[in-house]
Amino acid sequence: MSTRKHRVDEGSRADKGTLKQGERVVGEVDRLLKKHAKRVKPKDEAKLRLALDEARDALDEGQDKRISVALKDLEHRADQVLGFARKSTTREYVESIGIAVLIAVLLRFFVLEAFKIPTGSMIPTLEIGDHIFVNKFIYGLRVPLSTESWFARWGSPERGHVIVFRYPKRPSKDYIKRVVAVAGDRVRVRGHDVWVNGQKLTHGDRKNFRAFDQTFGHVPFASYDETSRDTGQEYTVQYRIGADSLRRFPYFDPLHRSMYRDPQLDGLRCPKSEDGPPECTVEPGYVFVMGDNRDNSEDSRAWGGVPHRLVKGRAMFVWFSWGPDGIDWGRFGKAVR
Repeated sequence: MSTRKHRVDEGSRADKGTLKQGERVVGEVDRLLKKHAKRVKPKDEAKLRLALDEARDALDEGQDKRISVALKDLEHRADQVLGFARKSTTREYVESIGIAVLIAVLLRFFVLEAFKIPTGSMIPTLEIGDHIFVNKFIYGLRVPLSTESWFARWGSPERGHVIVFRYPKRPSKDYIKRVVAVAGDRVRVRGHDVWVNGQKLTHGDRKNFRAFDQTFGHVPFASYDETSRDTGQEYTVQYRIGADSLRRFPYFDPLHRSMYRDPQLDGLRCPKSEDGPPECTVEPGYVFVMGDNRDNSEDSRAWGGVPHRLVKGRAMFVWFSWGPDGIDWGRFGKAVR
């Protein structure tokens, strides 16, 4: 059995891949030399430029072996002269991943955060299984991992906003509700009707339907479009026809189907009333919130106002939705209004 020795033809032409790789190396070394010229000794710079010129000539000539030798010499001299500035491929990947992670963390802490809707308190605006993005930057810049501290505040929730906040009775838990009244507003709730500053929130035509509710099962519902006081923002609310679910609220007044006449609720001043439900004034630094699913939402009617310091941000849009029948493609990109 005989063996054959393969010799490299010194006159063989380099392929396109080799030429492209050589041009990339030359370009990188030339860029680094220009950028860090002030940190390189004149003698070392002269040697490196000679190696660059040799590599360029080899690439112009196109001979494979000459290119290989010239690039090897260039890499060696570049490591000696510019080793402090050159990055390995691994290091470049690590830095790129690190920067991406840092950006994601900063966005998560200060700008944008994803939340999942676990209950039906905001139906029909938000369904169980909706995944939403919340704008955390709209009201200010919060200190990371803090429940109440802010770097700066430049805004506050307005009537009609759907906000995510830390539950005042248990700050480790997040809630999502709609702002009905803000600081200084007078708010009164009787049954499913809401008055803000003496004016009843306007309703559209009522629609009756049957639907499944996680608490009540398949029951009759009614829905209508409601309009925020002054801002004019429209949204849809619903309630269960014939429901007595409001009785579970600790301050519910069975006689008037409303909040108790003289409740002691945080963030609200509710003077005692002998004639129907009280008109409560929202204290400074608080907002009054309610769920759009009025009979299946524990909200400011039960535990009072939400302090501004506990507000995390405003809901923006649905980016994913997993309902009882699987992925609900029709809700992708749906704005939260």
